[in-house]
Amino acid sequence: MNFISSLFLIFYLPALSDFVPNSHKKKPTSNLQKLLSVWLVVLSVTIGLYIIDNSEIPLETNISIKKPNTKEIFTPPSTDFLYQQLAKQTYFIVDSLETARRNSIDTSAQRILLTGDSMAEGLYLAFRSYASYNNHYLKGRIWYSSLTIQWSKTDSLKRLIELYKPTIVIFTLGANELFRTDIYEREKDIQDIIAQAGDTPFIWVGPPNWKDDTGINEIIERNMPANTFFLSKDLEFERERDGAHPTRESSRVWADTIANWIMNKSRHKILLEKPIAEGSDDK
Repeated sequence: MNFISSLFLIFYLPALSDFVPNSHKKKPTSNLQKLLSVWLVVLSVTIGLYIIDNSEIPLETNISIKKPNTKEIFTPPSTDFLYQQLAKQTYFIVDSLETARRNSIDTSAQRILLTGDSMAEGLYLAFRSYASYNNHYLKGRIWYSSLTIQWSKTDSLKRLIELYKPTIVIFTLGANELFRTDIYEREKDIQDIIAQAGDTPFIWVGPPNWKDDTGINEIIERNMPANTFFLSKDLEFERERDGAHPTRESSRVWADTIANWIMNKSRHKILLEKPIAEGSDDK
């Protein structure tokens, strides 16, 4: 029992006896003793409240906080799911590009004028099947052994365009001038030929070189608008006995390459799907 409790028993309990019925009283209590008892009670309460306010009583709780499981919060998608989504997006992009490519191709029926020097003969024979298969009209005009200066001075290309009114011209010229030492003097003639085409879509097919030239391909290419000149000199050809003209089969392969380039890469894209031969597995 502490000191405060002892004082409480000594002074407070006698004070309480005044409130007990007379039959239980043994001795009367003095006023001083009553005053001290009241003062002690107040003091005891004050001290008790101070002790309670300043004491550190541990708070025992049964509350437990569960650490969240990160897998429950976010479960990453499986690898298969990601691959499926990636594949869908890839197919969508490829399909979109293919659609855009096809939309840029003029699929309407064309009037094609294929003309030039003797190298145009093999191309004309090969392009006949392309015209038939893709619903085009093809007209061929060949000027054997012709030169750029001749086409320039006679306005031959302009006259052919006025006569046949083609929607596109495929022109091949330069094989007879591969080895000229004065070829750069022909640049004005080449520029004049290009000008003769006017607003008609115009494709110049370079000669099928069998040896290095002195500059004819370079001059033609730098004067033609972008994606309108087809460079042939780096292709491989089987030759006729003269060592210059491609064979019929080699001309067909040449035409396949030109047609694919015109349809997919040239400035003037027209429909030139490769013809499917009867009995072919590609049908």
